[in-house]
Formats: sequence, structure tokens, C-alpha cells
Amino acid sequence: MVVVVVDALNPEQGLYLLLQVLELRGDVILNLNAVDESKKAGVNVDVKELSKHTGVHVVETVAVTGEGVPKLLDTIVHVYETRPVHSPVFFDYGEKVEFWIQKISSMLDCSRNFPGRWLAIRFIEDDELVNRVCEKLPSIDPELRKELSLELATQRHKHIDVMIREAYSGRNTRKRLPLDEAIDHVLTHRFLGIPIFLAIIYLVFQLTFEIAQPLADFIENGITHLADFITRSLGSGLVSSFISEGLVEGVGAVLVFTPNIFLLFLAMGILEESGYLPRAAFVMDRIMYAMKLSGRSFVSLILGFGCNVPAILSTRSIPDPKERLITIMISPFITCSARLPVYVLITGIFFPEKAGTMLFLIYTSSILITGISALLLNRMLFKGSPVPLIMELPRYRRPTLKGLILYMWSKGKHFLQKAGTIILFASMIIWFLSTFPLGTSMEDSYAATLGKFVQPLLRPLGYDWKITTSLIFGMAAKEVVVSSLANLYGGQGKFMDNLARELDPVTAFSLLFFIMAYVPCFATLAVVRSETGSTKWMIFTLIYGLAVAYILALMVKTLGGLLT
Repeated sequence: MVVVVVDALNPEQGLYLLLQVLELRGDVILNLNAVDESKKAGVNVDVKELSKHTGVHVVETVAVTGEGVPKLLDTIVHVYETRPVHSPVFFDYGEKVEFWIQKISSMLDCSRNFPGRWLAIRFIEDDELVNRVCEKLPSIDPELRKELSLELATQRHKHIDVMIREAYSGRNTRKRLPLDEAIDHVLTHRFLGIPIFLAIIYLVFQLTFEIAQPLADFIENGITHLADFITRSLGSGLVSSFISEGLVEGVGAVLVFTPNIFLLFLAMGILEESGYLPRAAFVMDRIMYAMKLSGRSFVSLILGFGCNVPAILSTRSIPDPKERLITIMISPFITCSARLPVYVLITGIFFPEKAGTMLFLIYTSSILITGISALLLNRMLFKGSPVPLIMELPRYRRPTLKGLILYMWSKGKHFLQKAGTIILFASMIIWFLSTFPLGTSMEDSYAATLGKFVQPLLRPLGYDWKITTSLIFGMAAKEVVVSSLANLYGGQGKFMDNLARELDPVTAFSLLFFIMAYVPCFATLAVVRSETGSTKWMIFTLIYGLAVAYILALMVKTLGGLLT
């Protein structure tokens, strides 16, 4: 079954998709969503008239309240049971186009069970799918193909115009809402748009730190008391050390930052549900264009603030292969939520009065490094120009509490899942490596041996073996850096005090930049491999990120030392 969801107030784009789907199969349902907004705007929709023109069932819904959803579900079942034959719908495109559709369909030799007419239409529109499923392709003049493709689109739009004219009444649906237009004059202004975007992001990170900090302190105190209680109850043996220091303090050091993570996603949810993020992509398009990218890349990169994995997966919507590859390789530089606990930890210890500003500096630096990398890689690897951005800006909406909670939970629950799996497992391994061999000090432990083996490479940056070991384990997941530091700099729940004594602010600042850019987590590397289809690009991404991180951290360390 196929359900095509169409915006009731701006139906043209959705109806165009509907016509394309109907050419492939007939068991389709048209879901007219957001009918509450269309009624509020004075637009009336004749559902029966729309059904008559499309030949499919039409169901009205209001997704945010659930109105009409039960009827939609019943219709899905009804259509499935009463229309088992998936017969496509025939649209007449005119004598010339129909002649070529029939001619091309007779010449196509395809190994898969697709309707010949539909494949011919997709061939005219230069769809890559046809190249994959058909063994024999006819030759066609590029100018003729362009002419036929344009006529196909024109005829579809004419059909849509007739549908809207006869099914819609009331206010002109093509006219944008006056308030939306007034707000866009400011938020997407040629000169004001970027400063407003930066101001909004700055405010987000200030709130992320300032509002969440009391909750984070509360959780930290609770974890410290729990670790002390376990130590008092079980004594000072190996089991007590494993539970209190390895598990409770290791995992707890990451859980402390749960309020910051969830508050960041709450703020991102407000920006997304209100309709601002597409405007941000529009505003940033000019800058992205200068880097040989487009606003589509920015949309993918903005997802990276949550997690780099879905950001890379979303690049499938980028039509140009070169732009897509560059976007995949630079995505790991965007600061994901997994790095946020490390940032909050270090800024809270070394820059407590300016923590929000420092967070903003790191995040904007990650965007800057991403842009410079895009420009550099484009010049090194590719010679080309980006595809222009064409997008429909959604209406501004007031975010709903239910929607924000669902958004915040859907994004933040992965952080908690990792705390209960990857971070828990990593904390156990780190405790084992820092405790054994038994009877030796931590300086002679397995963890110290590992850290001291790699430390010479990072000695110019001022990192000791403990930080080096934490960075190695952080390759699994960036949150593990925090749990590693908690284990290695531990001591009765005082790892933050110990870290503050053993690290100077300049070195801590350089560590922020190193963590921002160095090797992405294993999951991200795996997705880079699968999406590029090449181990070569995965290795390149790994080495390039490590080189950028090292250069950045060394610059910060050197300049910071000169200034102080």
C-alpha cells in the first residue's frame, strides 16, 4: 500500500508526487493533512471532487491532534482488501509525448517487473533507476529528451491546476500567509540572516549550559553519594572498586550531562518544528555555494549536531555525486551530541564563568572547519560547481508540547541507550586495564602501558598517558572519553579536581579542538564505508580528521602558550 501525504494548504508538490506514483501503481490513498490550518486560512476542500479527479480515496487528517488518523487506518485496510490488482493509472500527455512513450517502451529490455509505460516515462525524465533495471537502453537526442521531459511536467501541472481549481474554494491557496512573509523578510534577509542565525545558535548553547547546570550538579552529587555508599557498604576490596569506580563513577560521569543533551535537543526541536531550520539552510546557501556545496549539504550537516550517522545517511537526497561525497567526508567535523559531555566537562572545570560562550566558540569553530575542509577537498579532489538549491519553505508553526517531548525523547534516548551498553562496557574494560595487574600502581597498569606507547605522538600537545588512553577509547564513542577520564583521574569521586590540577587551561582548550576534529566513532566510519562504497574513502576520512585535529590542537597550544 502507498499513502501519499499532501499539505492541504500547499497541495501542488504533493499532488505532483501522487500523479507520479499513480503511473506506477493504483492502490494509493491520498492523505490530505493539516486541514485545520487550511480551514483557519479560509480554504475549503471538496474531498469528493478531489477523489473524482485522482481516482483514489482521499482522507483528511490533522497529524498534531490525531484527528482523522483512525479513518485513514480503516481506509488502508479497506483499499488493501478490495483492490489487490496494482493497476497503474493512464494519463494522456499529448500526441507527441505519447508517440515517444510507446516507441521507447517497445525498445526497452528490462529484467524486472515494472510497467513498460512507467519505465519509458522515467527514461525520458533521466531516472537512474532505469539504467539499473534495464539491460538495453535506446538512444535519444538530449534536446528531444529535454523537450519531452518539460512537456511531461507541464501536463502534470496543468492537471493539478484543474484539480485545485475545481476542488478548492475560498482564499487563494497560492498566496503566502502575510505574517510568514513579514517574518521571512527579517530572518532570511540578505545581510541580517546570518547574524540572526549565529545569535540564535549562541542563545541555544547559553541555555544548554546555564539552565541544565543545576540539574547536572544534582545528578553528579547523587552519583558521588551512591559511589561512597557502595564503598562504605562493601569495604575497599576489588568488588567494591569495580562497582563504585568502574561502573557507577564511569557511567555516572557521562549521565551527569543528560540534562544538557536533552535541553539541546529541546532547543533544536523548537527550531525545527517552528520552521526556522529550512530558513537557516536558505540563509547559509550563499556561503555553502562559495564552498562548492549547496543548502542541501547544510541541511545534512545540521543533522550532525544530533548524530553524524543520520547526517551522512541524509546525503542520499543530494543529487550531485561529487557534492554528496564531499558532504559525507566533512560531516564528522560537525559536533555531534556525543561530544557535548566532553565539552561541558572541560569548559565547566577550566572556564566555568564563560562555559556557554566556550561551547558556542567550539560549535562555530566546527562549522568553520567543516566549511574550510569542503573548500579544500573540492579543490584537491574535484573540479565542479554545486547544484543550485530549490526548496519550498514550510509555514511557521507553533511547536506543540507533545511534539517537542517526542522529538527530544526520540533523539535523546540514544544517549541513554549508549550509556547502558557501549559506555557501560567501555567503563568495565577501562577499570580492568587501569586496575590490573593486581598489586601494581596505575602507572604500571595495562592502561598506562597502552597510553604511554601512543603518548610520544601527542607529547607536543601536552597530553599525558591518561588523556591519550581516554582519546583511544573515545574512538568507540566520544562519551567514553568522559568515563575514561573518570576512571583514570579518579580517586573517591574527585576526578574533576584531579583533572583540574594536572591540566592547565591552554592544554584543556587545545583538547577541546582535538576532540572536535579527531577520528569519528566506529559507527560513523562504518556508515562512511557503506555510503561511499569504498574502504579508501573511509581510511581517508579517518586520516584526514586525525591530521586536522592534530594541527588545530598544536596551533591552539602554541598560540595559547605565547599569549599566556
